[in-house]
Amino acid sequence: MCAPFFERTMNIGLYFGSFNPIHIGHTRIAQVALQQQRLDCVWFMISPQNPFKETDGLAPEHHRLAMAKLACAELENIIAVDFEFSLPRPSYTIATLIELNKRYPDYSFSIIIGDDNLQSFHLWKNVEHLLELVRVIVYPRNAEKISLPETLRSFADQFTFLTGDLLPISATEIRALLKNRQPTIHLLHRDVLQYIQENKLYSDSET
Repeated sequence: MCAPFFERTMNIGLYFGSFNPIHIGHTRIAQVALQQQRLDCVWFMISPQNPFKETDGLAPEHHRLAMAKLACAELENIIAVDFEFSLPRPSYTIATLIELNKRYPDYSFSIIIGDDNLQSFHLWKNVEHLLELVRVIVYPRNAEKISLPETLRSFADQFTFLTGDLLPISATEIRALLKNRQPTIHLLHRDVLQYIQENKLYSDSET
């Protein structure tokens, strides 16, 4: 069992993102993080609004949550949660972590980010406090070796890196394919694709 109300100490990996839409690359990263970092569970933290991203083309949050739940339905120890939906917006990671620690004081949290976020990570809100609360698990977006930028060297002990083939897939490219009615079955979980089609998401007739 893997849920926010589970009553024992757990090591939780928090994978924040818009997941617009969630795809097989996302779930592969979650599975690798579970295996390589000895996590008890990964929570897909569906973000209602990312302070660093525009909201144009962003599907409504209830749709993104529903798709993430479909993608996780058959995965062990990986779930999608709406924890940030009730928090003030825009959603800052530090505020979410403070609230998580209040609600689950016995849990240990890590956050999962892509290596493209490393260069700007020092700009995250209250980053020093954030790194007192969590470890950071970094996944590669390409085959190049990852290294910490100079701005984060003093926090090196808080960072760890995933290895292996993590399927570098872009949600932006998937949305473009969907809009142009190009095949995406090799990029999306089957139930997610069906949900997108049924709800007319990422198309000119989007609702």
